[in-house]
Amino acid sequence: MIDTGFKRANLHYQSGCRLMESGQLAAAESEYRQAIAICPDLCWGYLGLGGLFLLQNQPERAIATYEEALEKTVAPELLEALGLAWVAAGNARRGSFYFASAAHHRGEYETALRHYREFLQNQFENLEVSLALADCYQKLNRYREAIAIYRALIETLPTATEPYIPLMAALQETGKIEEAIVIAETALKQFPGNIPLKFAKLRLLPLLYKNPEEIIAYRRRFERDLTALIAKTPIDETETLRGVGDGTNFYLQYQGDETLFKNELSEKELQRKYGEFVHRVMVAHYPGWGQPPVIEKRGKIRVGYVCSFLQWHTVGNLFLGWVKELDRDRFEVYCYYTGRECDRMTELYEWYADRFYHIPNDLEKVAQTIHRDRLDILVFLELGMCPQTLQLAGLRLAPVQCATWGHPVTAGFPTVDYFISAELLEPPEAQNYYGEKLIRLPHLGISIQPPQLPELERRRSDWNLWEDGTIYLSCQSLFKYLPQYDIIYGEIARMVPRSQFVFMSHWNSEITEQFRDRLYAAFRHLGLRGEDCCIFLPRLEYSEYLQLHRLVDVGLDTFQFTGFATTLDAIACGLPIVTHEGNVMRARQSAGILRRLGITEAIAKTEAEYVEIAVELGLHSEKREAIAREIEKNRSCLYDDRDCIRGLERVYTEILEPLKNR
Repeated sequence: MIDTGFKRANLHYQSGCRLMESGQLAAAESEYRQAIAICPDLCWGYLGLGGLFLLQNQPERAIATYEEALEKTVAPELLEALGLAWVAAGNARRGSFYFASAAHHRGEYETALRHYREFLQNQFENLEVSLALADCYQKLNRYREAIAIYRALIETLPTATEPYIPLMAALQETGKIEEAIVIAETALKQFPGNIPLKFAKLRLLPLLYKNPEEIIAYRRRFERDLTALIAKTPIDETETLRGVGDGTNFYLQYQGDETLFKNELSEKELQRKYGEFVHRVMVAHYPGWGQPPVIEKRGKIRVGYVCSFLQWHTVGNLFLGWVKELDRDRFEVYCYYTGRECDRMTELYEWYADRFYHIPNDLEKVAQTIHRDRLDILVFLELGMCPQTLQLAGLRLAPVQCATWGHPVTAGFPTVDYFISAELLEPPEAQNYYGEKLIRLPHLGISIQPPQLPELERRRSDWNLWEDGTIYLSCQSLFKYLPQYDIIYGEIARMVPRSQFVFMSHWNSEITEQFRDRLYAAFRHLGLRGEDCCIFLPRLEYSEYLQLHRLVDVGLDTFQFTGFATTLDAIACGLPIVTHEGNVMRARQSAGILRRLGITEAIAKTEAEYVEIAVELGLHSEKREAIAREIEKNRSCLYDDRDCIRGLERVYTEILEPLKNR
């Protein structure tokens, strides 16, 4: 829905453009200024006004106009226009900086690199620009060059703290976790009171572990550092707010389930400690958003969804039905998109929502907008993947606040009342794993559409897969693979002659290399050569990825954190998949999908049973074909599930009813 202010500002802007084209410059300036007055946080009026000044050979006035606009909103069009204005003013080097910033903002990193280098001229004394240059290198997966810049900045500017945190993160992302911790400890010796550095050190968890003992050691380290951070960090410091907003504990949930941590705090308790601390920090800085707003009695229930991934992303893809299908006679749906990139999926959310806001990188504006809309229920589609969403969850912006399994772990915030999951994804004792009241929607809890399968244009030989072998596909993110389960692939290979195992490479080649080395060591333990039967494919376009599923024989799911979207893709392609059903929701996602299909024979309760099922399917094509037929026969039940939507509507109505009757 477009508000009237936006429409009026746009009319004035369009009028200004027509007047400028016809040479009526004074009238055009008046129209542009009216557009700015109506919507000062939109860039169009400023762009028109600045362009008018450039046309009149007044670059200084254009520069002042664009800089005023950038104080209110950051847009690549403004940055590029400012670059042109500086060039017109005779400062091409300054223009290069803004051209670089515009390209950086758009994600055009190669272009940004070229302009940043033109501005820097191989000198790294400019901290802001050097950090931006290094970030572009990281975005292009050129980590060595980024790390070199961070190190050069530390040497050149020894009193600057800013290079340390991105250097630590870059080392973490390339698997150099021990080195990252040394850097953190060195930095904290030099800057002992730096709170963001302490948060960054807390979050230094490996993407890959060498063995289960290392997992336990890092879990204990996290608990120890978190306890110290909470005890010693003042909640009302601006730097504490920054530390909370600099990152998440994302990799903590990839350490396995509770069975490995008998003597440590449970995951629920760790999440609660962190969530309560974030809540106290956020309320200290935004006390006006610390108490629940009053429930308003009106006809329709207002439901809001906030997320950084309303785009082509697992979270965006899975939860579109929650926006699209809600009964509009009873509900109004609001969406708050805090990510930067927009695509066709973003457009669908905007189309189906009653109100859609795209507010990237502006915590206060998002919170103000949500609070102003006087929602009844606010739903966080993920909590744990985006720092800003965690900060929002630390506030009380709606009378009822819910989390769901875009990131499948208890939120831990006192401000989150409910966790929305699904009956087929949870064990009977599931409430024990959540600090929020658990809600189980019918079936899988989502309403999705089947993917459009591409024509099969690829062959096995295109990816160096054996034409006459049994091909197993395991296509999860590599940080889902825990070291204690590496041996399983070798055990399957030992019993299935001429078997080949396909994995998907990590986007960082150094992580892929580390996983490959760890996996091959497990094969050697069994007297086998992983090099002979394992292949790592590059990350594929979605159409090629689906074709790959149609060319292999068996899918192998990960333990302790299974697939969900990937499992749905496998099912859409008719691929039998073997999974292990664990104790917590994220270890039961694939099992829930298979139970919905009635294919329980591919669900293992133990590691030995997992190997047995995988071997049987690998050796007997008729078993695979039987499961494929069951998939074909039953998979329609996965799609367009109106039962889950009706269940969601009941949940929203029932949790509000007692509050409205107070």
